[in-house]
Amino acid sequence: MGILRIFITKYHQLLDRGHVKTIRRRQFNMTIDTELVLGVKFLAMILKVPRYVIVEHLIQVGSYHILQALEDPAKRQELEKHLVEVHLLGNELLDDEGILKL
Repeated sequence: MGILRIFITKYHQLLDRGHVKTIRRRQFNMTIDTELVLGVKFLAMILKVPRYVIVEHLIQVGSYHILQALEDPAKRQELEKHLVEVHLLGNELLDDEGILKL
């Protein structure tokens, strides 16, 4: 029975690995605010999913809203100002958009 269990386990691992290979993923490897990291961990625990699932969703949602803002010149200018002042220069205290506070 032990040998059969080993073969079944290996078979399931191969099936799972094949499914994962169909979705191409890359690692970003960049530094981000520690509060965002804690927020992602917290959300992943609440929703009982891996952290990368939360990160992918947050990037998708954020990308959608950024693309919407790019269509309007005034919103684009406001977005650029926000990105520089808050995220690039690190003035999170100026951000009234609501950073996830734990």
